[in-house]
Amino acid sequence: MTQLGGLEPLLAGQAKPGVYRWAIPGATRRSDVEAAVREAGFRLFWLAGQSVTDKDELLDLCSHGFEFPDWFGHNWDALGDCLTDLTWIETEGGFVVVYAGWQALAQEEPEDFATALAIFEEAVDLWHDSDTPMVVLLPGEGEGAARVPLLAG
Repeated sequence: MTQLGGLEPLLAGQAKPGVYRWAIPGATRRSDVEAAVREAGFRLFWLAGQSVTDKDELLDLCSHGFEFPDWFGHNWDALGDCLTDLTWIETEGGFVVVYAGWQALAQEEPEDFATALAIFEEAVDLWHDSDTPMVVLLPGEGEGAARVPLLAG
């Protein structure tokens, strides 16, 4: 079985949902993550942010990645509103968000990255005590996420 860097306990409800830095083992493939998340009944959102270097690009990425409704207002408040709603998304177990390439925004616009991180944290907190918890994973290393706990694998 492929090791998923601590993701298994989260999917099994044995670890607290949260926002985590994620040291993915080198042999881990995206398809393995997708399969594990699907098998656990969770919905995976993979945000490919490698070329996202400002707020507007991040909001566009989230709008498409989370399939936000037409009423999404493309601002921070609307991002928070949508992430704490998600009624248009079906899931049995919860939500797993992988924000790959977060380092680009953290490097180019550290204040925007900090705001986005705070919004993700608020959404995770809201979903925490529900039947559909949310986990946000920031794969890899980089500046700007030092205060984010590392998901133990």
